[in-house]
Amino acid sequence: MIRSFADMDRLASQKGPKRLVVLAPEDEEFMLAVRESAAKGYTRPVLIGDREKMERLADQVRYDITGAEKIYEKNRQAIADLGIKMLFSGEVDIAGKGQIPTAYIYRAIIREESKAGKGKVVSVVSLWDIEGLDHLTCFTDTGVNITPDYRTKAEIVRNAVFLFHLLGYPKPKVCVLSGKREVNGDIPSYQDCLALKKAAASGELGSCEVMEAASFLDIFSPGRKDFRRGDIDIGKADFPHIMLVPNLATGNILVKLDFAMKNIRRRSLVMSSRGPVIIPSRSDFRDSILGEIAAGVTVAEQIKGGAAS
Repeated sequence: MIRSFADMDRLASQKGPKRLVVLAPEDEEFMLAVRESAAKGYTRPVLIGDREKMERLADQVRYDITGAEKIYEKNRQAIADLGIKMLFSGEVDIAGKGQIPTAYIYRAIIREESKAGKGKVVSVVSLWDIEGLDHLTCFTDTGVNITPDYRTKAEIVRNAVFLFHLLGYPKPKVCVLSGKREVNGDIPSYQDCLALKKAAASGELGSCEVMEAASFLDIFSPGRKDFRRGDIDIGKADFPHIMLVPNLATGNILVKLDFAMKNIRRRSLVMSSRGPVIIPSRSDFRDSILGEIAAGVTVAEQIKGGAAS
């Protein structure tokens, strides 16, 4: 079972290198992360992007890319299409976002999923490694679906459950986050919460458990009326593995709280039907990008049948 990002880093070192196609590594922090992932034995990079920009940045960070596979292309959508096609054809194990708008990558994934006959809903799983918690947790979807309906939410949960199965969690706990309203009935997100509980109980979402909790108050103090701030002990709480957010705005706001909290680290990825796609934020530095690459290597290894240790 992968309980922490340290476990991921260790497995990436043991099971690498994996072939990583990097889409437009045309920024100093991205190029540094790619250089270090190769040096650590995590990856064998394939670089797709503007020749002049890549070569200038490689010289700037002292990364000798003469022996690396390179494909020169300036058009952003063409870069995304080519890289994601390489992932779906099996030429590479992982795809990774460089200095390219994420929308181009999502569009390319959706197109390849359609060609493969999967029709898979694309969603972002943002993993959190929280100090004091003995397992990973995540928010989803934090990047694609703006106001998902019940059907889309069910697919988002399936994507996250599949990822946690790969990480060694046979029956992850899912918290469907929502508000509640006692007057004039439940809000739509809570109605979805109730429906997803039934779907999980019948096995429609894969092997998982949708918890009774629908808020952080429910997680930390189930059934209690005398809860106080000082009562929080995250290590003793029945903390979920997966937290489904009601909409994109909520997910994007919540997941970036890690920037203000020293005891939380974040790694995000998209699980396509053919492998992981890592999507660092423009504000990420080399260490966090390198961590996301390690997450991609770990997941790629598990997909190919490697056992977590």
